[in-house]
Amino acid sequence: MPGQGVISVVDDDAEVLASLGSFFRSAGLTIVPFATAEALLDWAGLATMDVLITDLHMPGMDGLSLQSALLARGLTMPVVLMTAFPTDAVRDRARELGMAAFVVKPPHPDDLLEIVERILANRTR
Repeated sequence: MPGQGVISVVDDDAEVLASLGSFFRSAGLTIVPFATAEALLDWAGLATMDVLITDLHMPGMDGLSLQSALLARGLTMPVVLMTAFPTDAVRDRARELGMAAFVVKPPHPDDLLEIVERILANRTR
């Protein structure tokens, strides 16, 4: 799958953004990092995104609200929600919003890459 797909990562933790960015770039994937959901929504390349990986808990808009905002704009790219505080309520809401995957932080990079590669292999663009 190297060289295929644009993966956006939204997380307010700069270390998470840096480590995921480095890891995915080493796997040949294009990463576009954002520190806030609002910054992602303001990005001119929003419609070019193949996969979004977002944290749940962030200042301002959270990951669930971000998914709702994307859906309201008619954007239905696969979204992977990450959280260090998983609850059944959050899992249920993520499922209701059609999120592609729910990952407990910190994710093992290989597991996250496997999820992203599966999503990219199944995309219909």
